[in-house]
Amino acid sequence: MSAYTGFEALWHDLFWEAEEAPSEVLLIDEFLQKKDGRSLYVGSGSGRLLGPLAEAGHELVGLEISPEMVALSREKFPKVKVSEESWQKHEGNYASIVIPAFTFQLFEDPQRQLQRLREQTDHLYLTLFFPWAELSGDLPSNEWYFDRSISLPSGETGELETRHKIKEQAGSLVRKHRYVMKDAAGEIVKKEETVQRMRFFTDVALKNLLKKTGWEIEKEVLNLGDGEEDDLVYVCTFYLRGM
Repeated sequence: MSAYTGFEALWHDLFWEAEEAPSEVLLIDEFLQKKDGRSLYVGSGSGRLLGPLAEAGHELVGLEISPEMVALSREKFPKVKVSEESWQKHEGNYASIVIPAFTFQLFEDPQRQLQRLREQTDHLYLTLFFPWAELSGDLPSNEWYFDRSISLPSGETGELETRHKIKEQAGSLVRKHRYVMKDAAGEIVKKEETVQRMRFFTDVALKNLLKKTGWEIEKEVLNLGDGEEDDLVYVCTFYLRGM
């Protein structure tokens, strides 16, 4: 798992806001209710979710590998504790562990990670996505396509282009992102590229993996609680407890 740097870190929250997707704050808040003791937020980023949850009174510690994201979090929420460290090297036991926003899918060896999580806590919050658009061909494979754009506070425009390769049988999705800053005249000021390697799971495979690693599902929320029951499920959130 690589750390977010440059435009990927600086523009991360702006892209989330532009999507106008439902926030996970309410779901995490519900999950953390009645969890006595300290909880860990893995991949806490800029504090976008961590800050409001900590300010709401939850005893929550952030863990983030990107120095740039840690700096943003400490600037926005100076009273909220964030450690600059990878979860794989982090030691400690917690009342619960929170891994929202698809962070878990960036980890290598999901079975080992779930086993290690089970050693550290009895309660786990997990949000995962399934890449229907990539699998169905709605998004072109192995070629650059326009993803989205944002207006930057400095007056420039930030654009995101994406290119992906997907292997359905292996449950592997590799995304390349190209971040482009343009000035008011539309001229390119700077470009940056990053790579994400993600894993995804069918419903059956995931539930078998959870059972194998000592987890049972306490609650399952589809599409962050937004939409109808018969909608295609792009995102699934789990409240898990140890068996």
